[in-house]
Amino acid sequence: MEPLASVAWEGVGVALYQHQQVCTAEHHHPESQLLMPLVRQSLQGRWRPAGRPVDLRVTCEEVGVVSPEQPHSFAWAEGAQVVSFFLHPERLAVLSGESGAGRGLRSIPSACQRDPVLRELLRASGEALRDGLPPARLEMEALATVVGLRLLRLDGQRRRASLQAVGLATWQLRRVTDFVEANLDGPLGLEALAGVVGLSPSHFARSFKRATGSTPHRFVLTRRLERARELLVTSALPLGDVAQATGFCSQSHFTALFRARHGATPARFRRERRA
Repeated sequence: MEPLASVAWEGVGVALYQHQQVCTAEHHHPESQLLMPLVRQSLQGRWRPAGRPVDLRVTCEEVGVVSPEQPHSFAWAEGAQVVSFFLHPERLAVLSGESGAGRGLRSIPSACQRDPVLRELLRASGEALRDGLPPARLEMEALATVVGLRLLRLDGQRRRASLQAVGLATWQLRRVTDFVEANLDGPLGLEALAGVVGLSPSHFARSFKRATGSTPHRFVLTRRLERARELLVTSALPLGDVAQATGFCSQSHFTALFRARHGATPARFRRERRA
């Protein structure tokens, strides 16, 4: 399928398609591809991310993003004008400043993006091709930079949202729990716990609850009481020392919280376990 007009330069290209009714066969390519209809007609896209096809509709207010090597096909009706933009992953790697980062963008889900920056960049490029004013080399270089940086930013936002949705990463949760276990005899405030993984207290509290189902305060209190329970059974420490070893401010405070959790005072609990 030949474009009405196109221009390309070293890993970046833009093309304008205007045909009668089109239905492409499933195909893939090594570049990231962005597509958008210029007129108020939508195009139908089908992506196959993991063997199962996913159908999406792309309007003129949206940009369809196709990951590199992603099997896909498109269809549009007669009279539609569709602008297509290609960007090689190596350009994304250069922009990110990290070796191989462009390949990391293969994980971006193929989908519709309602992003005003990408939309206007593609619209302007398509209209320039339609008017017989294709972008020059320097303009293509600038366009590749802006589009690439925007893709990287959108990918970063998606990844951060994903982490926030699932809570703490595995390594973060392990680091926090190890810190709690090593410091049950001292203060374990929210700021100290958040600092272990470099998060703000509010962000940490939300993420910790998503990951564990418990607030940080309740988790710490549970671990203090569980450690105290172990010491009551396995040691002969006086109750005041048990309270101190598990981070309670006083024996009376320890006794009240232990009774609320286990239905017995620490002294009674110890006697019953040793009887």
